[in-house]
Amino acid sequence: MSGRASRKVTEIAQSLCKTLTTVSEAVAGGWRRRAGTAAAGAGTLRARSASAWAEVAGPEPWPAAVATPGGDPRPPPATVAAHIARTGWSTEPITLRAHTTDAGTVIPPRTLAESLATAPVDTRIFWSRAGLTELFEQNIRGGVRLDRLDLLGPINPHYNCHGYTFSRDGAAGCIAGRMVDRILSDNGFRRVDDLGTAVPGDVVIYRKDGNVQHSGVVAQVRAGEILVDSKQGPLSTVRHRLDEVTGFYGSDVSVYRTDRPDGRFLSPVDDSERLAPPWPPTPAPGQP
Repeated sequence: MSGRASRKVTEIAQSLCKTLTTVSEAVAGGWRRRAGTAAAGAGTLRARSASAWAEVAGPEPWPAAVATPGGDPRPPPATVAAHIARTGWSTEPITLRAHTTDAGTVIPPRTLAESLATAPVDTRIFWSRAGLTELFEQNIRGGVRLDRLDLLGPINPHYNCHGYTFSRDGAAGCIAGRMVDRILSDNGFRRVDDLGTAVPGDVVIYRKDGNVQHSGVVAQVRAGEILVDSKQGPLSTVRHRLDEVTGFYGSDVSVYRTDRPDGRFLSPVDDSERLAPPWPPTPAPGQP
């Protein structure tokens, strides 16, 4: 290979490395530009995406029950082991994509690693099957009865409860809790003051100290009891009573409804696909 050709290959490789490094840091701007070419109202999307991404990237409130895993690895309690055996695992990377609200707020696809970047907890618990098993145990300590949960989907760490609630197949990934009120406002959700009038498809929001901690979807209303479908963070998707998870996510529970044709789902942005990284990562974030 000639010297000139060799220099050209080196330049290309350096450019590629720089591009890959920059993509994660500038993802909001990247999806904003894609949205501008793929959807009507590009000016509105670009104008609002910066503030949206600032909210996404900011510190995230976490349930107080999430704590640092400690001590040596140990077998999970029988209830946890049985629950995991029933629900199974689905850890293959999924396709994530950017979404927009009706008002033009761009919500970039957000990976688990990005959602944990500013989490005020030891994030090692999220990077192994043993760690997620411990997270089930923390749910139990928060008052959740695993035996009262109807299993709907396997353990999948690539999207969270809000990704489940507001995007089809969890394609938005791990939507930040601080974005939820913006989504509700932009997409015309109104609060249902009388829970007795809740209907399937309504969105349920759990708050603690004013911060959104969890979300789900009304699945059934029977004999005055509301059943909710929700995803337990990076864990499984389940059906539970409205108050089953309040000990873990907060007792300030609200129900919202929208008349949008697409209901609770955000609008996906064309040509914004991004493959979620492998889980568990090697090495885990923060590890040498």
